[in-house]
Amino acid sequence: MTGKAARRVKTKAREEGGRLDATPERLARAAEAGHKVERGADKLRRLVDAFDVMRSTRALAPHDPRLNDIRWLIGEALRRVHRRADLDALRAAPLDRVGGAGQPGPRSGLPASEIALHARDKLHAAEQAAGPAAWPVLVRVVIEGASLRDCRRLAPEIATPWRADAVLADRLRVALDRLGGLLGVTARGR
Repeated sequence: MTGKAARRVKTKAREEGGRLDATPERLARAAEAGHKVERGADKLRRLVDAFDVMRSTRALAPHDPRLNDIRWLIGEALRRVHRRADLDALRAAPLDRVGGAGQPGPRSGLPASEIALHARDKLHAAEQAAGPAAWPVLVRVVIEGASLRDCRRLAPEIATPWRADAVLADRLRVALDRLGGLLGVTARGR
């Protein structure tokens, strides 16, 4: 999300009392995946996805609705980077077409393979920033759409299920906070 688009989303959220609606790209992606879209009591569209449910129930930040939305935006940015890093986008292109020599008019942006390579580099940096304990939870919940209950096997040292869910939720929150600056949602820390 560019800086201008992020400001528009923040302004719209302020006008609506701090609540964010599902983005059009998320709605299109949910329709492709066959997920259900429902309207909540606040008349905002919600996707039936574990990470979106965590946002709507304020499980990402129980006492701060703004931080809850920021963490959700960080997860959305991670989803977009993961989608751009798709390995199918890495295909060979003839060199005469890379510079746009065979096509009239200007070509904007990078070729799809370069975009995918940059996204893969960003995913590797995100994996390093999140850490080895939190990265599997982050991938499972944010990217794959699983619930925390499905991630309990990632914390086998914890015997009780409710404690395992609390530890996994904490790992998820910390990882999202660490990735905010890297993904461009929050200001970069030192």
